[in-house]
Amino acid sequence: MPSTTTVGAATVDRLLHRDPVCSVFSGIVASDPTNLLCVTVAHERVDGSRREVFLEWASKLTGLAAHPHLSPCGAVGLTENGRPYLAVGATRRSLADLLAESGPMPAGQVRALGVALADAVAVYHRAGLIHGAIQPGHLLVGAGRVLQLTAYDVTAPVLAAPLPPSPYTAPEHLDAAVAREVAASPAGDVYALATVLYSALGGRLPWVRSGREDVADPLLRAAPVPHIPGVDTELTDVIGAALHPDPRRRPASDVFREQLTQLDLNGLREPGSKPTEVASGLLPRQKLRPVTVSVSTELAPYRPGRPRVGFRPRLRKIATATAGVALTGALLGGAALATYAATNPEPTAAVCTNTAELGGLVSEELQEGTIVNSWCAGGEFVVATVDYGGGSGGDDTVETQRLAWRIQGQRLVAVTDCTDAALPETVVDFLSCG
Repeated sequence: MPSTTTVGAATVDRLLHRDPVCSVFSGIVASDPTNLLCVTVAHERVDGSRREVFLEWASKLTGLAAHPHLSPCGAVGLTENGRPYLAVGATRRSLADLLAESGPMPAGQVRALGVALADAVAVYHRAGLIHGAIQPGHLLVGAGRVLQLTAYDVTAPVLAAPLPPSPYTAPEHLDAAVAREVAASPAGDVYALATVLYSALGGRLPWVRSGREDVADPLLRAAPVPHIPGVDTELTDVIGAALHPDPRRRPASDVFREQLTQLDLNGLREPGSKPTEVASGLLPRQKLRPVTVSVSTELAPYRPGRPRVGFRPRLRKIATATAGVALTGALLGGAALATYAATNPEPTAAVCTNTAELGGLVSEELQEGTIVNSWCAGGEFVVATVDYGGGSGGDDTVETQRLAWRIQGQRLVAVTDCTDAALPETVVDFLSCG
């Protein structure tokens, strides 16, 4: 049976994610054992002014007015040894799952979703809080299919981990995201929410193309947001205004709510047929596998191991950094990997029999570099040797990396933990895990 331990008021049993900032566990609280929680625990102890800053933030979070579209905070505070922690309600499904399975939503449903979420975000902002990572993977499907915003730890003092740039990152925060710095603002939250609504309609944003580098291109963010075939143009105009590249020209969250409320969806529609699926770049690409918590490691400080071939730092940060809560957006986010959506297994695709498809999947995982070779291992894993040429000084040196991914459906999940018992010996040897 899984071992358990306590974190403040919560009992945890499985480790879902660990990065240099925090660890994320599944758990419950004794006062409400039927509701699942994700418990985020900082590796670092805090005292003095930093302790006060965290407790002030925690007080704002627990003082939030109850809202049906805000995931309830189960517990927040400091562990016995002084580490900040946060326990938030969790489910196994998110808006990202719904969009991937059922396709775009009707315009009326998206408008209603926008009104509800904008109202929830307005409550968050009025409390003096900023979310910083609104995206489909952070909107959980609660009782009655009510969507609830979660991942409050993304901008929490001490718990916050920088998120890589994604389609939901506001233009003014792109530089910080690229530099692996935490940056957020109320206007950035409105931008992210508008992107969620646009993606729910089945839109394909101008900056989401075949290459991931487009996501962080500030020039592309200045492109006009196109209307969506078969969708009311007034609705996409309101959403497009909230996607303005200048944060000063975006509506506040409560104003955005009112604009959506007053819309008449019986007006002009963009010619053409409404999309039947959401652009893949707007939905999560990867999920995490939970592991059983070990008594000797569940709350141990984070200590990076020695560098290993096959774990390129940039890719490891992306793979262990979400959004996500348990899911990611186009890329994975940091401490936001905090819902049970990450625990849902996906069937392994038969990509190993198609060399072209296999190579394409590997190419999609790389922002740069040249694939020397790639092949399947054990039927469930893909490994590749990749050359990265030209260092920051512009020289001709070539760095060779060995990388590995687990096959999940039509996606690849980066292998970030050599201790995973499911890794075939051939993969362990290939990565020189040692």
